[in-house]
Amino acid sequence: MSTDSGINNQEEINVVDLLNSRDWSSTCLGSLDSWEPSFKNIVNLIFHSRFPTVIFCGPDLIYIYNQANAPNLKSKHPHVFGRPFSETHPEHFDHVKSNYERIKSTGKGLFEKDFRFIQYNDDYLEEIYISYTMSPIYKEDGTFWAAYNVCDFTTHKVLANRRIKALSDLANHINDSDSLESACHTIMKSFRENDKDIPFALIYLIDNDNLKSGIQPSTARLISTTFNYKDLHNKNWDIPDNLIETPKTINLIENPDEKYDLFIEVKRPTSKHLFIKCKSWPVHIVVKEDKDIKVLLKDGSQAVLFPIKASYGGELILSSILICGINPNRELDNDYISFLRSVVTYVSTIITNGKIRENERKQVEMLANLNNQKLKFFQNISRELLAPLTLILSPLDEAINSCLQETIMHSHLQIVQRNTHRLLKLVNNLLQFSNIESGQLKAHYCETDIAQFTRELASNFNSMAVKLGLDYIIDIPDPDKLKQALENEVYLDHDMFETIVYNLCSNAFKNTWNGHIKVSLYIENKNERSTIILEVSDTGVGIPEVDLLNIFQRFYRTKSQQSRSYEGTGIGLALVKELITYHGGEISVTSKVGQGTTFSCRFLTGFKHLPKNQVYFNKRNNELNQERYLYTKKQLYIEEGLQWIRSNKLTNKKFILNPESIDDSNNVDIGKISSNMTKKQKHKILLVEDNADMRNYLEELLRNEFEVYCVYNGNDAIIFLTKSIELPDLILSDVMMPIMNGYELLNMLRSNIATRLIPIILLTARADENSGLDYGADDYLVKPFSSRELIARIHTNIKLSQLRNQLISQQCKQEEIKQLLTSISSNILSGLDLKETLSEAVKDIHEILPCDRVFAISYEPSESKNYTIIALSKDSKVLSDTKFEQLEASINQLESSNYEDKGFKIEVLPNTYCVDFCKQVSMLSMIIKIHDRSQVGIKAHRSPNSSWSDLEIKLFQQISIQINLVFDYMTLLEEKLANESRIKFIKATDNIKHMILANMSHELRTPLGTVMSISSSFENEELTAQQKNLNKILLHASNIVLSTINNISNIVNIEEYKSASVNRVFDLLDLFENAIEIFGERAGNKKIELALNYNSDTLPKYVKGDPERLRLILMNLLSNSIKFTEEGEVILKVFLKSSSDESSKDENFIKLLIILSDTGIGINSEVIDSWQSNLKVNELKIIQQDGTGFGLLACKQLVEINGGEMGVESQLEKGSKFWFTWNVEIVQESYTKKASNYYIYPSKILFNRLTNHNLKRIILIHPLKNIRDAITICFKDCFDIDLFDTYNEGIETAIYYKELYNRAPYCMAFINIDENNADEIVKAALKLRKIHDNDLLIIFIVFSNMSGRALLKKLIKNIGGKIASIFKPITPKKLLSHYFQNNIEENIINEEILNNLQRMN
Repeated sequence: MSTDSGINNQEEINVVDLLNSRDWSSTCLGSLDSWEPSFKNIVNLIFHSRFPTVIFCGPDLIYIYNQANAPNLKSKHPHVFGRPFSETHPEHFDHVKSNYERIKSTGKGLFEKDFRFIQYNDDYLEEIYISYTMSPIYKEDGTFWAAYNVCDFTTHKVLANRRIKALSDLANHINDSDSLESACHTIMKSFRENDKDIPFALIYLIDNDNLKSGIQPSTARLISTTFNYKDLHNKNWDIPDNLIETPKTINLIENPDEKYDLFIEVKRPTSKHLFIKCKSWPVHIVVKEDKDIKVLLKDGSQAVLFPIKASYGGELILSSILICGINPNRELDNDYISFLRSVVTYVSTIITNGKIRENERKQVEMLANLNNQKLKFFQNISRELLAPLTLILSPLDEAINSCLQETIMHSHLQIVQRNTHRLLKLVNNLLQFSNIESGQLKAHYCETDIAQFTRELASNFNSMAVKLGLDYIIDIPDPDKLKQALENEVYLDHDMFETIVYNLCSNAFKNTWNGHIKVSLYIENKNERSTIILEVSDTGVGIPEVDLLNIFQRFYRTKSQQSRSYEGTGIGLALVKELITYHGGEISVTSKVGQGTTFSCRFLTGFKHLPKNQVYFNKRNNELNQERYLYTKKQLYIEEGLQWIRSNKLTNKKFILNPESIDDSNNVDIGKISSNMTKKQKHKILLVEDNADMRNYLEELLRNEFEVYCVYNGNDAIIFLTKSIELPDLILSDVMMPIMNGYELLNMLRSNIATRLIPIILLTARADENSGLDYGADDYLVKPFSSRELIARIHTNIKLSQLRNQLISQQCKQEEIKQLLTSISSNILSGLDLKETLSEAVKDIHEILPCDRVFAISYEPSESKNYTIIALSKDSKVLSDTKFEQLEASINQLESSNYEDKGFKIEVLPNTYCVDFCKQVSMLSMIIKIHDRSQVGIKAHRSPNSSWSDLEIKLFQQISIQINLVFDYMTLLEEKLANESRIKFIKATDNIKHMILANMSHELRTPLGTVMSISSSFENEELTAQQKNLNKILLHASNIVLSTINNISNIVNIEEYKSASVNRVFDLLDLFENAIEIFGERAGNKKIELALNYNSDTLPKYVKGDPERLRLILMNLLSNSIKFTEEGEVILKVFLKSSSDESSKDENFIKLLIILSDTGIGINSEVIDSWQSNLKVNELKIIQQDGTGFGLLACKQLVEINGGEMGVESQLEKGSKFWFTWNVEIVQESYTKKASNYYIYPSKILFNRLTNHNLKRIILIHPLKNIRDAITICFKDCFDIDLFDTYNEGIETAIYYKELYNRAPYCMAFINIDENNADEIVKAALKLRKIHDNDLLIIFIVFSNMSGRALLKKLIKNIGGKIASIFKPITPKKLLSHYFQNNIEENIINEEILNNLQRMN
């Protein structure tokens, strides 16, 4: 935002001065002296007022105002002061004139509030609101003379009120939309009703069906606008012509046809904005950049595009693009922008709420649809199952009746019948529940003796209670007494009531292990109406408190596993609640875990609360219906209880446990389970199954092939395994069981070391069950399954278990062998003698190898042919170190071997006579040859004709190899220690040598420094020619000696760096720059041109490697070049070597080519050959070449250590060229980016900054081509450079360009200077200055010595103007730094570049 300073200056002009300086005589008011005193007083009064006040005088409405009104006139002040209002404000003249005439005619003032008028500013029409009062002013004679106008500018208040109203209207509609599209229409409707600040609006929806974070939107669809429809059917809006193209759909994936790169700056008094001028809405930019975009329309009006983000799933995601038109009569100032951003916030909230409600509605519709489909499925599947169940049950009953009871077939048919009844019960429940949900269940309510009916139903569970050992209490009053106590009869649907009683009683018996179950019926009088309470209570396991809230929800099951059975569907209690609700009653439950549960059912008396069309008064018919259905439902529920009774009976003669027998279940210690296993003909299987029918069937199926043990649940299985002497070969377990399920049993067995290897097969009947393999089972089967498949899987898993145990046994054996070999190695290496080592080894071998005895002997052939037993196994007869001549026959057999190697022999004798034990044995023996030491042997005996396995023979081989390896290792270790001692001695000798050289160098410097100081002082004395010559010879000889001493120091440093390597990140270009800069003074004293030439755009700045080695090589080579060069040049060039000729190359490394050339005395070819061959240099040649030669040899070795090459080309008296390659590692990209904050390639900066510069040409005058090339490469991407070796050529070319283009040809001139052409330099510089109108920067290139600095000072004084200097050596960084420091173009050199250049320096 900016403020127009011109307006402020105009406002400061005092209206009093305007009043006094105005020539009023030319107006209808006359001269100022002729004004009446009263009128003057009024004018003086308004001038002292701080409220904006205006006077309209005379028939011309002369415009007089005070200082407070000046700011409102903006640029019109002070020009309009004292002028006719028709000229100053023609747009408002008619309105003001009419009010003026009205006051004049009536003599009464008037008042207008928040009057809107349009004010003409410099470049736009501004909407302004004022409240004003206009009063008459009379002359002293009473005639009307002027109108007095006091104004209050209320623009800000009016804008604030209407914007607050617009925002409030949006806020009132935040929750009005039920979808995303309706939310957009609601927003547009609100905009239409508040169109002052948003004259029009459009909204594009972004992929409204696929809003996800991180996904690129594909389309934007125009969903709503504030314009009217011109085609309602096709949703075509009547878009005004002044708007840009407005497509209904925008493809966001494809690139737009427009570039959107034309920006127009729009300035207003207090604001300045950039607007895009385009043909279509720039929706792509808003989506991509996620920011608001301002657009200029065809007629010059404005609009702003805002990205609207909505909250979905906790994330803010782009949902739409809002396009808001801008009031053409208002400035887009800060208040306006703040208002639009508030609008965006409300729009985002409305769209978010609309999307949330749309999602909720869709979710509700989807759930309702799924529920309807599920109910239809239940109804259809139930009806489809009833027909085959009927066809199964009828023939099944006949088959059971015709079959003998004692046969296996009869028991199988009974299992089929019981489970078919169970399936029928489930189908009936599903059908009944689905009919309730769909409203298709028709009840038959009839007058019922509820006491008698309930007693009959509850009595069916008496026998079950006796068999389960539970107290069963039926607390129901006498039917006659109950009828007398009731005011009305009780109407029940008998089938529904039967289901209620049977379900509640069945659940009570299912969840009660001991104690009692009570069925009660009593009357409760509440609200003057009798209620029958049916209560079923027990002392069972109870229901957790967290489950009580959901206990009546369909398909909900508690997580308690303490029931008698885990079977169930979760619809029983939900069905009970629905059936009680059908009777107009309600059900409640109270429960405590471990104490029991009570269900209370309330039934209202009478029939007024029941549907009239479902109430029947024919009691006899309903009783007949009751008898017809009673037997079937009773049979279904009672048979379920019989399964629990069978769980208490022993189904296996050897072992079975039931819940009542678990007295020590809390004290089970699985760690005490025995793992001793004996081989049997039949494999042992533990069957864990809570369903009696399934358990009996599987036991009968498997007992022909396996020995089967059956238990009731996982807890019983743990107790069985604890008490059993032998572990089973396999465990076959169900998953869903009470007390402890299959997964818990599996986890417990796998966590115990004794049972973790038992194979376990899981059986599951749930379709959504995860694979048992995920829990650690060996296999799993889904019910129903084939008996053949089950038996096959059992056999397979037992075999796999046996193989697994064998593998584990072998692994243990291998681990023992590994420990044995390690023990042998450790004993030998620790210094234990061979006898003790073999004694320990024999004991370990006897534990691993099944044999009668193992013993070791020492085999030392001699004339007596005696052999010594040095070690025996534990169960062998203890023998001392005794000579046994009688063992000769047995020992001699070792000489013939079946397995032979360089260091050992192994022999297998299946049947041989052992003299020491005087019997035939099977013998495995080996002889170990330990270099020059005595041989040893190990023997193992078994009974005659026993075989030895390959693994046992391999054990002896491993022992032999291990012993030989240990002795080989000891030999190598001794050699290594000897070599290390020798190397250490050599290094110590080298250190002493280096110390002597360093001390010698130091000691020589002290007297030499004295000689050189005294000789230098003689230069300023008056000496004869002969004395000066002798002094010069003395200084030259001293310099040679000093150079030799320096070479000795360098050689010492180079030798140290041969062994010490550093690998770190360093600045490659700075290393070259600093290395050559060190020799600037020496080269300047000898007047040798020294330059560094490289291309900073191709070389990496930061690399990883050993900078110290590279620096030493450069220092040595540069020192030699300057030392042996008397005149001319020394040029150091650095290139990036091409790797195209290399077959393989690591992409992380690059190779540099470094060339140092000079014009010195050259090198003898014989010296070069000796150096290239790494041969020792002849002393005579050293003297001839005036150097030691050892420095170059060391440099060559350092280069080869780096993996590079080094070479030299030279001719005597024609100079030398040394070159070498150097490998460096490319720095990772992350480091490069970090470092780039501190370095920017200068040539790139210069090129980018000077793109529009008019003077892009440099003149360079230097006699040497290599120096010109070094300077040219720095500026080649930025400037055109003209190169000259003489001053005259440069001046002539400059004159030619000046005449051709009629302007100064160069922006900068590089000129080489020396003492021999000082006058010529002055003339050339002055001529170039004249050609460029004294606006040329001259940069002198001068030697870095005392005479060079003095010459430079003299030239600057004589020439004057803009002059800079560069002291040799010439380097790229120095050239560019001088350019920027001299501010060639101040408007393009910013602070950032200068800071970076300072860091470079």
